[in-house]
Amino acid sequence: MKTSTGRKNSYKDPVFYVVTRSGRRAWYKDYWTLSEAQKHVDGIVTALRRGNDPGHRRVVIVETTDPEKIT
Repeated sequence: MKTSTGRKNSYKDPVFYVVTRSGRRAWYKDYWTLSEAQKHVDGIVTALRRGNDPGHRRVVIVETTDPEKIT
């Protein structure tokens, strides 16, 4: 998981957090805070582990200023 750079989120140069699995979007929503994204990751990983899916290791949070590029 990529950690926060500590930058302030501004309207001029906004920072978004996108939850991905295997390099692709796991959810359509972009998050403004790392804690919101982490809550969603925790839920996805729990569900995948319950189903014995090894893909739970490939769920990561990507920090970006252009979330539309992540499909």
